Amino acid sequence: MKICVVMAVLSLLCPGRAISEDTSVSEFFLLGVQNSQKMEYSEAIDAFQHVIKLDPKHAEAHYNLGHAYFKLHRYEEALKAYQMASELKPSYVDAHISVGIVSSMLSMYDEAITALNKAVKAKPNHAEAHYNLGNIYSETENYENAIKSYEKAVSLNPKFAEARFHLGMAYMEYRKQLLASARKEYKALRNLNKDLAEELNNIVK
Repeated sequence: MKICVVMAVLSLLCPGRAISEDTSVSEFFLLGVQNSQKMEYSEAIDAFQHVIKLDPKHAEAHYNLGHAYFKLHRYEEALKAYQMASELKPSYVDAHISVGIVSSMLSMYDEAITALNKAVKAKPNHAEAHYNLGNIYSETENYENAIKSYEKAVSLNPKFAEARFHLGMAYMEYRKQLLASARKEYKALRNLNKDLAEELNNIVK
């Protein structure tokens, strides 16, 4: 997970803010970014919280606040900050992805899948969004959907090595699930038609 410094800084240049407020917000935001870059996360939290106090709807400040909390392993607080960023800016793909990742870490899998589907919807061509969605599906042993997500990530970025690796793993796990289901059918079939049961068993072996 990374700080979207460029996107965040560019957002401060948007018109519509009073000059005096913009200067103050900009200074504290950049201070927070600099503190994060120096791995001074407690100081970064103070700076981003001050930005939010001045501008509660500053989505990038909420997102970067979440990053600072995350680096300090304060995951519940990180999740709340990421969620606020995603609510304030529904097109904020990185915020949705971060909500998904942290939700998964906290074993909140339904919330993770919802967040990552929002990321995919916000930006369908975002390979990492599909990849992270695939990771959640894999973690919950939903390999069929995991394969679909990984395949989409690979189609968008053929050089995405991690996606290809996890796609291969998902294929293997899905095959195990299918074989287990096939063996159950074989056991049921033995009492119905021994010839068909034997034929199925030879295929499954």
